[in-house]
Amino acid sequence: MLKFFVFFLFCTSCLIQVETLTKFRVGGTLTCDYNKKFEYLVTLFEDDILYDEPMGIGSTGHGRGSSSFNVQGQDTDDGWVILWVLLDNTFEVYLKIAHNCNKYDNLWQTYIYYMGDFPIKDGEVYNRSYNINVTDAGVKGRTKRELIESGEFPEFHNKDSDLAFPLK
Repeated sequence: MLKFFVFFLFCTSCLIQVETLTKFRVGGTLTCDYNKKFEYLVTLFEDDILYDEPMGIGSTGHGRGSSSFNVQGQDTDDGWVILWVLLDNTFEVYLKIAHNCNKYDNLWQTYIYYMGDFPIKDGEVYNRSYNINVTDAGVKGRTKRELIESGEFPEFHNKDSDLAFPLK
């Protein structure tokens, strides 16, 4: 009976989660080597085994040559409680940067900038600054606005329809 009680206490202590609040303030400069206006969205993420969770609201902006960014976020734990107890006591933090700094007109790329591992400490505030060159960096994605083939539109040949108004 004593072994069961000790085992029960151990299991319940693994399931009890102590809420800690760790904050991140990240800023810096994004650089684009092309002489064109570029746009971006920077989001702070915590890398987990099953689901990478955003830690705050993303920062959008645009620039020519370079532009500054600032994001803030916070988190209380590193994923599932049992895995957190068994594996580590750190946040694995990265910036997900969606941008169009490339030689194409409207192609967006997603670049992952790994910031490192940060110990989970209640009340800790991590302030970091990075200078990141995003020129052609990351995985190419779809264009932000898809082109629609003209064959997909119905042809009206500038004629009136049976609607109450003309389509001219």
